[in-house]
Amino acid sequence: MEHRTEDLHNAHPLPFGGNDTRSKGTFEVLVLDDSNFDRSRIERACGKTGLPINTYMTSDIEQFEQALDERSYDVILIDYMLPKGNGLAAQRLVNNHPMNFAAAVVMISSEMRTDVAVASMKKGSLDCLNKDALDPDKLREIMIASAKVFSEASRHWIGELLAQQRVQIAKDVAKVVRDEMEFGKFIDTIDKRIIDMLASKGLTDPDAWNVSYLFDSDEPLKFR
Repeated sequence: MEHRTEDLHNAHPLPFGGNDTRSKGTFEVLVLDDSNFDRSRIERACGKTGLPINTYMTSDIEQFEQALDERSYDVILIDYMLPKGNGLAAQRLVNNHPMNFAAAVVMISSEMRTDVAVASMKKGSLDCLNKDALDPDKLREIMIASAKVFSEASRHWIGELLAQQRVQIAKDVAKVVRDEMEFGKFIDTIDKRIIDMLASKGLTDPDAWNVSYLFDSDEPLKFR
């Protein structure tokens, strides 16, 4: 099976916001870990999964941010202990990234703390693991699970965008109707049944609408 590793420290950077270079049928994996030994160990384990995997290695937050801008990833492994910042800060970068917010994040550490695991899971990570647990079988399991994570995240955001569009269209229609009624006009092309339906539901007054049920309670992501 194909396995390719790229160290972003020595790689030629792509322009900001570069095109998605994901290979069809290949798992794109980004690793943030300041330990050369651990990066090499993860690389070897990925190569033994039997799956086609491209791995991209970064050793600090700056390289990590650059890597996020260069392509889309299926799985992102983040070491919690970093020389500058920590894994939770890196996870926030992923959550707020327009191209990688749906990637499956796995927080890793030489010794995973309970408080770190809880905080990471609350922010949507797929798993929190000790580095010793990252054997080929576990990594294979993570790759397969990441496909489901991407599917669910895509369906979630598509549903929210459609809901927002429906609300905006209804508001626009209500505004037109209200403006016409205020000026004592009536447009023949507007079906009176639509006006009656909007009025019966109080939808001719957009300011009084309660559409909160259409949206999630999660804080909106910065890029949206």
